[in-house]
Parts: sequence; C-alpha cells; structure tokens
Amino acid sequence: MRFGHSFLVCVALCATAIHLASCASPPRTITAEAFEERIAAHEAQSLAQRDRIAARLLQRLETRYAGQKALGREDQPFTYEILMLSSGGQYGAFGVGVLQGWSQVTDATVRRPDFDLVTGVSTGALIAPFGLLGTDDSIQRISQLYHEASDRMALLRGLLFFMPWQPSFFDNRPLAERIAAEVDMETVRGIAEAHAQHRKLLLGSTDLDLGRFRIWDLGPLAALALETGDAGNLHRIMLSSASIPAAFPPVEIEGALYADGAAAQAAFVGLDQQEIVQVFREFVARNPDAPMPRLRFWVIVNGYLDTRPELTRATWAPVIRRSVAVLTSYSMRVTLRHMQFGAGLLAQDLNTEVDFRYIAVPHDLELPESRHRLFDQELMRRLAAEGFRLGRDPSSWRSDALAPEIPGSAIQMEPVRFDVP
Repeated sequence: MRFGHSFLVCVALCATAIHLASCASPPRTITAEAFEERIAAHEAQSLAQRDRIAARLLQRLETRYAGQKALGREDQPFTYEILMLSSGGQYGAFGVGVLQGWSQVTDATVRRPDFDLVTGVSTGALIAPFGLLGTDDSIQRISQLYHEASDRMALLRGLLFFMPWQPSFFDNRPLAERIAAEVDMETVRGIAEAHAQHRKLLLGSTDLDLGRFRIWDLGPLAALALETGDAGNLHRIMLSSASIPAAFPPVEIEGALYADGAAAQAAFVGLDQQEIVQVFREFVARNPDAPMPRLRFWVIVNGYLDTRPELTRATWAPVIRRSVAVLTSYSMRVTLRHMQFGAGLLAQDLNTEVDFRYIAVPHDLELPESRHRLFDQELMRRLAAEGFRLGRDPSSWRSDALAPEIPGSAIQMEPVRFDVP
C-alpha cells in the first residue's frame, strides 16, 4: 500500500512538473534575422578583441624593454610570463594553495613572478584577478574565500530542486554576493592599474545561445567601472564563468546567456601561436637592438589529470558521474598537449627560449568523498595544504603532458625547456 501511494505521488509530481515546465517561464524568442546579426556581431567582436589583445601584448613587450634599458640591461632578454588557471570547482582551493606556496620559494628564478597575462576559467576565473594583482594580501584574500566556502554558498532550491521548471539545482545568490564583496572597488582599481601597465586579465565563459567560447578582457571593464563606480558587469562575468551547468543558473549579459567556461575550454591562452609569433616579430622589428624576449607558460590544473580505476555501478547516476570525470580529465590532458606542442613551435618560429610548465593534484592524494556537495570544507582544506606544499617545491612543476600519470607514482619530471640554437 505504501509503495502504491508513493508511486502515484511520483506520477502526479512528474505530470505536474512536465506541465509546469512548459508554461512556468516564457520562452526566449528572437527572429532569425536578429539571431544571424548576433552571430555576425560575435564574430566581428571576437576579431576586434583579438587585435586589441595583440596590440596590448606588443605594448607590454615595449614597456618591459624600456624597463630593461632604464636598468642598463637592454642586451639581456626578459621573460614574458603567462599564468593559466583551469576549471575545477571546489578544487580551486588547490590552485590557491599553489600560489601561496609559490611565493615562499627562495630561488628568484622560479619564485612566483609578476605575470604579464593571467587567464582563468570557471573556478580559475575566481582566482585570476587576485593572481594578476600578485600581492601576498590579494592571494590571502582569495584563499579566505575558499576557506570560508561552505554549503551555504550553494543553497538547494527547496525539496523540488530537481524539477525541470527550476533554472538550476542551486541558488547562486550567495556566491554572487561573495564575488561582489571580494572584488570590491579597491580590487577593481588594481585590475585597472595593471591594464594601464598593459598587463592582461582574460576570463572565459560559454555563450549558450551561440555555442561559442567567449573571452572577456577585464582590464578595460575595470577602468570603466572606476569611472562609473559600478563593477556589476565584472561581477556578472566572473559569476558566469563559474556557473556550473545545471548546478547554477546561467547568467544573462547583454541579452545572451552565459555559463561555465569549462563547457567549452578548461584553460586558454587568449591568442593562438601564429598571433603570438606576429607580435614578437613586430616587437623586434620596432626595436632592432632588442634581443628576442623569452616566453614562459605556467598552468595550474585545479584537479586530477587522470581518473583512478574504479568499478562503476550500472545505474545512471554513477555512470554519468564517472563519464563526466573521464571526459574532464581527458579534455584537460588534450589541452595541455596542445599547449606543449604550441610552446615547441613558438621556440622554433621565434628562435628563443620557451618554457612550458604545469602542476596538478597528485593522484596519490587521499581526499574525502564529496560527490553530493559543491563546497566541502575538509576536502578544500586538504587541497589547499597539498597545493601549498607543491607550490613551495619548484620540482613539482611538470611539462610532459603526453604520458598519463601512474597513480601512486613518485616519479618527478624536469620541466621541458624549448631552446633553438
């Protein structure tokens, strides 16, 4: 009798859900012509933004060279430093720990540098502004955000959170409020000042309507926010990049819906290899006495690169969880492989030294199970501690993204440096 009653209740709820899902929220409509115009506008905007980023890169190279000349070191090549922060949800605590430990390194050649370009996706987008600022206080500030993150930052939408009329499982307002509190006008001023020095902060999110990866250049937006006193657009962009599909609702910006950047890319540079080559060659053409600058890519992977072997139950929830884990790890490894190959090609094309280094959560790290929570404080505490430990040790950085890691392996790989005679 109890089973029959439960079954009828489920049928009634499902029928109600299907009905309400069809009429609870009005459909988003747009004419075919207007949608084509949006697509064309996106392509034009992307090309124009790429040109602006390239121009800023060139200006930064010339600013760095002017600094070298002021110190009487114009014959010594400087290094353009790029930091990429990957997606990974609560595993972002690992990346924050790496940044903190990295600043404790005593060897100035491998200590956390002042980055010329910082990019971030998803949880990496939350960390990236503070990584660009690069002060101990700014890193401590983002560390505090992860330290205090809890289930209160992701509130379920009542007992029927899973119903199809819901915009998401969780309410993102607590996270939005925390982003607004941490990225205050003082932080915005720091981003604008970095922009004035031609240093770049790029974040990525996914345009759900167009199915495209959108790169946001936060420097000009920070400068505008200082003029208007309103940083709301910056906050929405950060929130959109960190809006895990289904878990959090998409964020509407300028009439388009944006969600987690990791749906398209787990990490990114912002310019492709040929564009970087063109900028560096232009720099040498404009400064014929300058040596070709060096390049160094740093990638912090907020997660594992390989999934551990485990028996998977043949029911839909474990299958989906396992499939997503495998998809995510392979996607990140493919991204690293492309970056490694790209670094090698850059070294050949520019006849200069190019370093490619990455760091990821080691597979022998034992972590508590946290399959049903977005923010597990114990898990994040352990991740931050491990990140700090590895960040203090320069040998923790790797560059061979081709061979899978062996869980439990203690093999350390020296960073690969691409030198062209």
